[in-house]
Amino acid sequence: SVLREDFRLEPQSTRVSAGEDVVIECQPPKGSPDPRVTWRKDGKPLSVEGRLRMVDGFSLAISQSRASDDGRYQCVASNPAGSRESAVAVLTVYVKPFMIRPPSDITALVDSTVEFSCAVGGDPVPDVLWRRSAPGGTMPLGRVRVLEDRTLRLERVTLMDQGTYTCDADNFAGAISASAHLTVLALPTFSTRPSAQTVEVGQQVSFRCKSEGSPTPFLYWAIEGDRALLYPGAEQGGFEVTDTDGVSTLILKEAQIQNSGTVVICSAVNNAGSASTRTRLTVTSKEDRPPPVIVTGPVNQTLPINSMASISCEAQGNPAPFISWYKGGVPVTSSSRLNMSIPNRITITGLQEEDTGPYTCVASSRFGKAVWTGYLLVANPKNPNINFFKAPEPPMLPGAPGRPHALNQSEGSVTITWGANNKIGSSSLLGYQVELFGREENVTPTWTVVGRRVPGTTFTQHLLTAGVPYTFLVRAENAHGIGPPSQLSEAIVVGPDSTQNWGNPEVTVLSEARANLMTPDVVKLVEGIALSSTAIKVSWMISDSTYVEGLYIYYVSLNADSSNPKGYSMLTVLHTGGSSSFTVNNLEKWSSYQFFLVPFFKTVEGFPSNSRTIKTLEDVPTEPPSHMEALLLNSTTVFLKWRPPAHSLNGELQGYRVEVRTNGTDVARGVNVNKIPNLMLNNLTAGVSYYVKVAAMTKAGVGPYNAEATLRLEPASRVIDNTRRPLDRHPSGDFITETWFMALLVSMVSVMVFLFVAMMLVRRRQLANGKKSLTPRTNGHIVKGDSAPSQPPPLWLDKSAVPEYSANGDRNTPLPDYARACAGIRRDSKTLANGSIPEYHGSINLQANPLHPEFSRPESLHYSSEKYYPIMGKYKDYSCMQVQEYASPNLHPEKSDDYAEVNTSGNNGGDNGGKTSPAPYATTTLVAGAKKILWTNFAQSCSASVHGVEDPPYPSLNGGYYNRKVYSDSYFSPTHTLRRPKRDRERTNHHPPELVSPSSANGSVYARVGPPGGATTSSWRSANGAAPSMSSFAPPPPPPAISIYQGPRSEPENML
Repeated sequence: SVLREDFRLEPQSTRVSAGEDVVIECQPPKGSPDPRVTWRKDGKPLSVEGRLRMVDGFSLAISQSRASDDGRYQCVASNPAGSRESAVAVLTVYVKPFMIRPPSDITALVDSTVEFSCAVGGDPVPDVLWRRSAPGGTMPLGRVRVLEDRTLRLERVTLMDQGTYTCDADNFAGAISASAHLTVLALPTFSTRPSAQTVEVGQQVSFRCKSEGSPTPFLYWAIEGDRALLYPGAEQGGFEVTDTDGVSTLILKEAQIQNSGTVVICSAVNNAGSASTRTRLTVTSKEDRPPPVIVTGPVNQTLPINSMASISCEAQGNPAPFISWYKGGVPVTSSSRLNMSIPNRITITGLQEEDTGPYTCVASSRFGKAVWTGYLLVANPKNPNINFFKAPEPPMLPGAPGRPHALNQSEGSVTITWGANNKIGSSSLLGYQVELFGREENVTPTWTVVGRRVPGTTFTQHLLTAGVPYTFLVRAENAHGIGPPSQLSEAIVVGPDSTQNWGNPEVTVLSEARANLMTPDVVKLVEGIALSSTAIKVSWMISDSTYVEGLYIYYVSLNADSSNPKGYSMLTVLHTGGSSSFTVNNLEKWSSYQFFLVPFFKTVEGFPSNSRTIKTLEDVPTEPPSHMEALLLNSTTVFLKWRPPAHSLNGELQGYRVEVRTNGTDVARGVNVNKIPNLMLNNLTAGVSYYVKVAAMTKAGVGPYNAEATLRLEPASRVIDNTRRPLDRHPSGDFITETWFMALLVSMVSVMVFLFVAMMLVRRRQLANGKKSLTPRTNGHIVKGDSAPSQPPPLWLDKSAVPEYSANGDRNTPLPDYARACAGIRRDSKTLANGSIPEYHGSINLQANPLHPEFSRPESLHYSSEKYYPIMGKYKDYSCMQVQEYASPNLHPEKSDDYAEVNTSGNNGGDNGGKTSPAPYATTTLVAGAKKILWTNFAQSCSASVHGVEDPPYPSLNGGYYNRKVYSDSYFSPTHTLRRPKRDRERTNHHPPELVSPSSANGSVYARVGPPGGATTSSWRSANGAAPSMSSFAPPPPPPAISIYQGPRSEPENML
C-alpha cells in the first residue's frame, strides 16, 4: 500500500453570507489503494449529512450556510498505508444586517422632542447612517444627534422638520434600510381675532377670523346658546359666512335690536387641539347713542401781555357735534382781536389782562353734550413770580389706552379693565382718567369723570342703577396734560340678571362653569375607530368633570378639502361619570369624517376638544358596471369593454369579476380582471350563445352583477368588422336564429299561402256563380214557360251575330243591314290633358242615373286626368251610342261609370204611329268591375244630317260591355219607354229619354245603345221616317207555352 504525502488540492479559507451555498474543495494525495476522504470541523469529525454533502468525490458542499457553520475545516485522506491531513481552511459566515427595532412613524407637536430608533443586527456589526428624504431640506443640524444605540433624536421640532427619515445599515454581507415619517402638528392659533362690534339697527356688521395650524384647522362660527355651526356657505338666523384667502368672515346684513348682546364664537380645531375666541355684538338704536366725545379740549395756559393765544377743541360723535365757546358762562363772540373763523379754534391776538379767564368748549348733539374747560392767564412778562407756558404739542401727551371691558360685576357695581399704551409722552405717566355715561332719568346726557389719576388699569364703579346701560372711556395723563380717549366700552348693564353681560366671571354657578369650561384641554378626543362601513366609535378623556354635564359630538363629512365640509351633524351625550366612548351609526360608506367634542353645562358651552379624522370601512359596491360593449376581433375572439360604477363604489376598486356561461347550462366560468375595465374572450364557438355579466370588486367583496348580456357569434359574422356592439340588453334579434322561431315562421307562411289560395278559389267560384244567377228586377208579371235554356231572353244581345264582335268577322267589313259608316267625319286635332290624341266619333248623350238623383249629370264628358280614366287604348267611332251616367256613391261624382239605355222597338219602317210595342222595356246599367274602363279616346259627335249616318255599329273595343253584369236599375211600366219631350230636344243637345210606347206590332224587338245625335246630328229616325231596323237582332220565336203569374216582383227562372 502506498499513500503520498502532498495533497493535490488543499482546502482554502472562504467568507460567505448567511444563506448562501459554499463549496470547500479538496483533492487527496495519490495512493494505492485510493484513499478515503473525511472532513473535520474545529478538530472534530464532521458528519456529512443534511445540508452537507460530498461533491466530486472529495469536496465539501454546504447549502444555505448559517452562522453555526462558521469554523475551521480540514480534509483527511486515509488508506491502509496511513492517513494524511490537509491544511486548515477557515470558513467565515457573515450575517446580513437585519432590523431588530426599526423606526416607526411619529406624530409630534411643535417644540417637542422625538426619537427614531434603529436597532440592527448582523455579523460583523453593521454601520448605521441616517438621512432625510424630504423636499423641505436636509437634516436640521444643531437640533439633531445620533445616540449610542443608533437612535436619532430631534429636538424642538418645527413644521419644517416634517418629512421622512431613513436608517441605512450595511456590512460585508449586505445592506438594509428602514424609513419612518415624522408628522408635526401645530395647535390652532388665531392670526386675526374678531373684535366686538357696536352698530345701530339696520346696519351691516361683520366679524373676521383667521387661524393657522398643522394640519389646516377646521374653522367654524357659532352663536352662544345655539348649537348650529356656521362655516363657509352656511346660513343661520340671518348670519352667513364667507371665506376669502383663508380669512373667514361672519356677516349679519341687517342687525336688529334683538341681536344685541349676541355672543359670537370663532373656533378652530385640528388633530393637535383647538382654539376659541369670543366677542360680542351690541345693537343700539339712535336714541341710545352716547353724547359726543371731546378728543382734545382747552388746556391751561399762562401767556404774557401783547402775545397771541390759540385755544382748540376737537370733538367727535354721530352725528357730527356742534361746538360752541363760553368764557365765564358767557358766549364768546368775535372781535377785532378774537378770531372764530374756525369753529373748533379761538385765536386771540394782542392779549390783554381782560382776556384772562376760563374758556369752555361745549360739543353738543341731539344725543347729549360734552364740556371741557381750560384757564387762560395773561400777565406782565416782567413779573418774576409768574411761570409762563403755552399749550403742549400732541406728541408730548400720552397715547390712548386700550378699550375698556367689564372684568367683574355685581348688583349695582362693575369693575372694568383696559390695556396700557406704550406711548407715555414727554413726561412720566401720572395715571388714568375714567369717564362714564349713563342715560338715566332726569339726568343731562353727558360724560361724567368718575376717576382721576387712577394708578392702575382697573377701576370699580359703584352705585350704578340696575337695568341702565353704561358706557366707559379712559384717558391717560402725564405732566403735560391729558391724552386722547380710548374706544368706548360695550354697554354694560348691571342688575339681578347679569348673565347677559358676556365675559364677566359671575358669582354664580354659571359663571364658575364658564370659567371652568373655557380652559383648554377640558375634553380630549383620544381616538376614533371605524367599526364597520357605517359606524365609528369615538373615545374621549375628561380632565375635570366638575362642570361637564354632557358632550356635543360634532362630526363633519369632508370633501377632498377638509376646510370645506359637505355638511355636519350633532349628537348629544350626557356625561354619567363612567362613559368615555360612543358609537356613531348611519354614516356613509367609505367616507371621511372629522369628529370633535364640545362640553357643556346647562346653557354654557365650553372649549372644543381636538379633532380626529376617521374613515369608515370599505363595503361591496352597491351599483354594477354599465355600458358594456363588444368588439369583434376575429372569428373566435371578442373584446369586452365596460364602465366602472359611477357612484357608490364604497371602497377602493380592486378589479372586476366576470362570469360567462353558455346557453343551456347554469354553470358559469368566472375570471378576475384587474382595475382596467376590459377583457378579451378567446376560443368562442360560432352559433353558441354566451351570457356575460360583470361586477366590481373592493377589498370587502364582489358587488352586484349587471344584467346578463347575450353574446352570440354567428357563422356568417366571422368577419372582422371592428364594430362595437352594446351588450347591456339582450339583442332583440337573437331569437331569430332559434329553431323554434324558424319552424313557427315557416308554419305561419304556409298557413297564409293556404288561406290565400282558398280565398282565390272561393272568389272564383263566387264569380262563376254570379254569372249564372243574375237576377234583374222587374215590376211586371212573372213570365215562366218551357223555353229552352240555350235560348237567350229578348233583351240579351247575341254578340256573335254582330260581325263586329264575331270571331271571324272583319272589322273593316261594312254593315249594310243595320248601319252605314259615317263618311267624311270631321276630326279636330285636339289633345287631351294626358297627351293622347282623341278620336272624335259621334256625340255621346250623358244622362243622370235615376237611382241616384243627387249625383248630377255632367254637361260634357271630359277626360283630363288619368286618375279615374287612365287612357290605355283607342275606341272606334260609334256616334249613335246613348250613355247614361251611373252615379255610384263609391265613385267620384264627376268621373262615374257610364250607364246605357237599351230600347226595343219594331223593325218595320215608318213612324210607329202611336202604337206601343208589346216587348218589355228595360233600362240597364253597365257597371265597372274591379277595374275601370280604360279610355284613350272618346267619340265626338258626327253630324248624321251631313253624312247620312243613322245608327253606328256597336263598338268592339269598348272595354267589354257585353262581358259585364247587367241588371235593371229602374222600374218602368212594361208598356212605356223613355222619350225626351220635343221642347227639351230643341233647347239642348242632350237627350234625356221620355216615356214612349213601342211601335212594333209584330213583336220584333231591337236594342239601341246610345242616344240619337245632338242638335246638329241626325234625328232618331231615318230620313224616310221609318225606325231603323235591326234584322240581325230579331227575337226568337215565342215559347210554346207561357204561364203568367201576377205578382209585385218577378224573377226569371233561367236567364242565361
